[in-house]
Amino acid sequence: MKTYIFLTILALLTTGCIPKYVDQKPSQPITKTPKVSLPLQPEVITLKAPVVEEIIEEQKKSTSYKVTMKTKKFAFSDTGFLVKYENSMHLNVLAMGKSVLDLKIKKNEDDICVGSLCNTKHGFNQSFLVGSYPDSFIENVLQRKPIFGAKHLTKTSTGFVQQIICDRYGIKYQVTNKGVYFKDRKNNILIKLKELN
Repeated sequence: MKTYIFLTILALLTTGCIPKYVDQKPSQPITKTPKVSLPLQPEVITLKAPVVEEIIEEQKKSTSYKVTMKTKKFAFSDTGFLVKYENSMHLNVLAMGKSVLDLKIKKNEDDICVGSLCNTKHGFNQSFLVGSYPDSFIENVLQRKPIFGAKHLTKTSTGFVQQIICDRYGIKYQVTNKGVYFKDRKNNILIKLKELN
């Protein structure tokens, strides 16, 4: 009987009816996965910001005034704000929330702008004041400095006074710790700045 079983197994093996033992680890992979190489560092794209050429001036001092002006072009008496920067100053006078005077002066340049209209300092004097006033006149008044080269200047305990009386001018200019008073009687010009607390 043992011989019979042996011969039957042998016959089945030779005819292929009994499955052969198959190694589960194939010697060759069935499909190949393509190799992808990734960069070690991601590529960085640098965007350069546009160069800003205009430098914004830092505000040095802002003072509020009761501003009274009577000239050839305007007459008003309202609240104003004088903002001083390192190289310029800006006087803005408001009446009922609206600007009645927007004056910008560049200290070391020959420009004065009233609103969006700019002129030379001499041109400003011709249009709004008196053409024979020194070019630095309005700038000096707003900075509480002497005018006309400090002509006829008398110092006081709180500032100084200048009186310039001649055939062209009838000027009294007084600077105190509280403000400025300028009057030219012959040319009918008045400028008063009274500091508000």
